[in-house]
Amino acid sequence: MEHKSRVGFQELVDARIAEWEKNITNLEHRLSKKDDADAREKVAMMKARLPQLTKKSSEVFDISEDGWPNYKSETDLILENLEWLSGYVMRRIGAA
Repeated sequence: MEHKSRVGFQELVDARIAEWEKNITNLEHRLSKKDDADAREKVAMMKARLPQLTKKSSEVFDISEDGWPNYKSETDLILENLEWLSGYVMRRIGAA
């Protein structure tokens, strides 16, 4: 994969991290008014994914060409998991 494509992917992941930090803060604020341990647990899971994404972002240029498909799939799965968890929490708090 050429350098420019990796830079673009890293920028995308970094932008998504910033977006998720805001979303998680918003969900935590909304949950502060509710008594829902399950939703709080899911938000904690979301928070735990952010350092994983940060690590993935820092590794973009260290991944070999052969390892790139697996690396990208793992990163995409983390992002998909964040989407699912967010949707779950939104449904629990009645905001979806």
